[in-house]
Amino acid sequence: MDRALTPAFESPRMAPEEPDDRSQSGEKPCPLCGHPMFEHRIDESTSNVLLECPTDERLPEPAATAPLNEFGMPASEERLAKLKRNDHA
Repeated sequence: MDRALTPAFESPRMAPEEPDDRSQSGEKPCPLCGHPMFEHRIDESTSNVLLECPTDERLPEPAATAPLNEFGMPASEERLAKLKRNDHA
């Protein structure tokens, strides 16, 4: 019985982290502006944590060529499968 139930109660195995794209200073770049994270201010004074970038410049967003969901986000695999089934019907 223990062998059957143990997998349900174990922590999930984590995949090894991929190497990060790091700047020369060794700091991880901001995903929004590309500047090193040490240049940013993180405001935790409210329940919504805010990241204040040192610049108004933003990295270009990747082009979305795949179907989007109702919120404008890339559609999940389940949604894509449903769309495919409807197209073939």
